[in-house]
Amino acid sequence: MSGFLPLFIDLCDQKVVIIGGGSVGERKAALFGRYAKTVVVSFEFTERLMELEDIELITMDEKLGDDEFADLIDDAFLVIPATDDPVYNEHLSDIASRHGVLVNRVDDLGDVIIPSVIARGDIVIGISTLAHSPALSRYIRGRIEEVITPEYADMARLQSEVREYLKGKVPDQGARQQILWAILEDETVWEYLGTSYEQAFGQAMLHCEDVI
Repeated sequence: MSGFLPLFIDLCDQKVVIIGGGSVGERKAALFGRYAKTVVVSFEFTERLMELEDIELITMDEKLGDDEFADLIDDAFLVIPATDDPVYNEHLSDIASRHGVLVNRVDDLGDVIIPSVIARGDIVIGISTLAHSPALSRYIRGRIEEVITPEYADMARLQSEVREYLKGKVPDQGARQQILWAILEDETVWEYLGTSYEQAFGQAMLHCEDVI
């Protein structure tokens, strides 16, 4: 049985350190740079890495010594060894683990696995095969994207707005849940979401009239 538990973590103000400025480091930096303070350390960097905003680049002339690396990750939440040297990656991973810093491995299972992500507004779906089958992850993602269409993002917004409205009008939580569920099952609401959010909202509010 796997010990991995899917979690959503707020990375704002957290530090992520990536060792390696090649294509793998670039991909990781592009992802984490949107959420965390991201530092990339390497001999050289891809052109795209140098163009990414809010990414700190540190050029090293030689491989980091153990103490130097330990100082670098002292306040880090996550370390990603992403060089083209598997032995060096392993060595850095061991140091990070000894210092209590989580590790995302690019060539093996580490403490953290980065899933394939589908984002629809406030809806976020992560897909992982625990690094055993990346092709299957991509396949599953494609199938889910066929079902979880962009309209789901608007439905999440609509549900949130109606829920907040009902909190001030309907004191009974069970009654509020029934209304919100009826909106979810209303095919007309879903049809309107494809063309007009305002019409969808108006249709949804009809479910509130009998209760308020």
